[in-house]
Amino acid sequence: MEKAKVLCLRPQHDFTRAGVEIPQSLMMYYFPQFDEEKVLKEIEDADFLLSPSHYPPISARLLERAKSLKLVQLCGSGYDSVDLEAAKKAKIPVARCPGQNSRAVAQLSFVLMNVLNRGILIADKEVKRGNYQEVRERLRREGTYELEGLALGIIGMGPIGREMAKIGAFFGARQYYYDIIHLTPAEEETLNVTFLEMEELLKISDVVTLHVPLNNSTYKLIGKREFSLMKQGAILINTSRGAIVDMEAMVEALRKNKLKGAAFDAFDEEPLPQNHFLLNLEEEIKERLILTPHIGGTTRQSQKRMFEEALRNILRVMHGETPRYVVNDIK
Repeated sequence: MEKAKVLCLRPQHDFTRAGVEIPQSLMMYYFPQFDEEKVLKEIEDADFLLSPSHYPPISARLLERAKSLKLVQLCGSGYDSVDLEAAKKAKIPVARCPGQNSRAVAQLSFVLMNVLNRGILIADKEVKRGNYQEVRERLRREGTYELEGLALGIIGMGPIGREMAKIGAFFGARQYYYDIIHLTPAEEETLNVTFLEMEELLKISDVVTLHVPLNNSTYKLIGKREFSLMKQGAILINTSRGAIVDMEAMVEALRKNKLKGAAFDAFDEEPLPQNHFLLNLEEEIKERLILTPHIGGTTRQSQKRMFEEALRNILRVMHGETPRYVVNDIK
């Protein structure tokens, strides 16, 4: 069988580090630094495009040039980086890898929640400044909380939200969820979660954690109005997509102490530009705001699972089978 040409918008060492072997039937062309002009030169006769799920953008310009492309395969759960309308017009299926990094993302969400809950950013900074006793007294005065009995609100009960619920249940949190698709009563019992409409969930949750895809219905899902509904001193965790939250409204909620803290592993612009306003906030806000560079799904184990599933999907198409997890109704 003739080898298939695969344009890979990830560096080769990502696969090597994860211990993934590339099938002999695939000829890989790696683009570790995305350059649309360079990709345009190679995509016309490419059979497959393999890309991270959040970046770089797979534009209409690229897809229109792809005369032989059989599949755009994303390594991750999200698919907002792809112009789906252009892919559908070109009759190119776009597939993702849901669930492969769910445990990793949920674990990071849980860590971020606890760092903010226990005031660890503040404690670390002040101890290193020699203010040991002062910050100890401050944190005792402000109060931190154990996880047992904490009201955890999970928005989005897909694979990542479910993993988050498993962790929360283990520590005895009181768990509530909102999703446009209700779980069955048996699933709710297994995960120890109770359904609430989003407004009610925001009102009673000590921590709100977001696990939804970015689309027209979730763009700025959490904005000024939603922050006004939240419990005083709540914590917000977003490890999904940056544009789900109105960032300016979030900063205002921190300034007014409506939020005790917030953490983001994704942003509306990635990489985050040097002049982004989130990088130039006052010190009092910075010590209650965690920013990480979209690392939720980048454990060695999760990357191995994602890469292997993505490659399996490519092989399915090579063998005349229908790809799994297609998001744009093209088979």
